[in-house]
Parts: sequence; structure tokens; C-alpha cells
Amino acid sequence: MSQRERMQRLVELKRALEKDMGITVDMSRYGVEQRLLRLSRPSEDPAVQGLVASLDHPPTAAEPAEYGEAGPRIRGYYRGRPIYDD
Repeated sequence: MSQRERMQRLVELKRALEKDMGITVDMSRYGVEQRLLRLSRPSEDPAVQGLVASLDHPPTAAEPAEYGEAGPRIRGYYRGRPIYDD
């Protein structure tokens, strides 16, 4: 799951929790994901539980890695671009 998809799921979870529990969640604070997951525990709404289950799955590799499972090693960054070990 990409970062964009994960953030979209978090926003969907936020909206579902606000609708289910009648609360307001501030998305600008640090630790939003942990707070949303903690708030979703007592909820019995199937929509909320489905969103939590979709967030709990570990990310899967989209393409096979030719360098082993970890992929190429990044040595550092130059002007925002990664420099890989050769």
C-alpha cells in the first residue's frame, strides 16, 4: 500500500469514527495513526472495523526485487535523490 493510499484510508477512518462516535479528530497533530487506531478499538461499526483491518495488513512488494528481499541499499541522498550502492 502506498503512502497516498494509507493516508486516504486514515482519512476515511477519521470520518467514520467522527460519524460513529460523534467526536472530532485533529489530523494536524503528531501520532494521528496511533490515535485513530486506539479510538477505533471500542467501535462496533463494521465500516470502522473494515478500515482498521485494511490498515493492519503489512505492505506487499509491488515488484520483484532483483537485489534480494531488501532491495538495493541506499547509501545516501544528493539533492533529494537516493544514491545506491553499486
